[in-house]
Amino acid sequence: MVEISSKSNENIKYIHKLMSSSKMRKKEGVFLIEGIRLCEEALKNFAVITKIFYTSKCYEKFKGLIEEIIKKNKPQVYEVNESVMHFLSDTEAPQGIMCVCKIIDKKVNIDKIKLYSKIVLLENIQNPSNIGSIFRSLNAFGLDLVVISSNSCDIYNPKVLRGSMGAIFSLNIVIIDNLPNFLNLLKGQGFKVYASLPGAKAKSVTVLGETRKAAVVLGNEGNGVSAEVRELCDENITIPMCSCCESLNVSVAAGIISWEMAGRRIE
Repeated sequence: MVEISSKSNENIKYIHKLMSSSKMRKKEGVFLIEGIRLCEEALKNFAVITKIFYTSKCYEKFKGLIEEIIKKNKPQVYEVNESVMHFLSDTEAPQGIMCVCKIIDKKVNIDKIKLYSKIVLLENIQNPSNIGSIFRSLNAFGLDLVVISSNSCDIYNPKVLRGSMGAIFSLNIVIIDNLPNFLNLLKGQGFKVYASLPGAKAKSVTVLGETRKAAVVLGNEGNGVSAEVRELCDENITIPMCSCCESLNVSVAAGIISWEMAGRRIE
């Protein structure tokens, strides 16, 4: 175990940059998680943890968790003081623990698609808090697969991770460079593909509970589903709402859609 008390320490500089730079996360093949809940989820879902940083206060309170992480992963171990932890933290009240994890393999296994029946696709979603909330909802309602376009926000952004409440570790998430090609692949596997759009001309979202193999595309916060993707969709769906409101936040819409796709029940 190495003790660190200076913000200018090279390891601290590394973590600080890892937190703020998507480019660095991709280059290094790792990402940073912070807080007890995320570290617990990482451990439970067998994420590979390469470094752990904690304060003495955190160790006293969560010794069991920290020791289990060290035992199972054999990471590089660093104890930092409260000042350094506050410097690194992305929250106002840090819990005193951070871990560096290897990026999770998010490549699609084409052979497995035929086993799925409920898929949500995210096109060009840019707000990290939205993506985190979407992941949390889809995980709660047991969606089979989440597909996200590569031009969306980095799924390892700290705000995504925090908003997902650890769902990133248990969800089946696939990052796709060419969403139109993937939609054609789904249609070839018998999926009915829907575009989620506001407007009276679309069918009610309730049809999702009646569709055996359904895939729903949710689009960018400002522009919605792109014209190219809409052309490939079989039908449009919408969430009925009062005339006083034109649309919902995409994360709220995703929660309602996933509830409908789950048949309004969780078993």
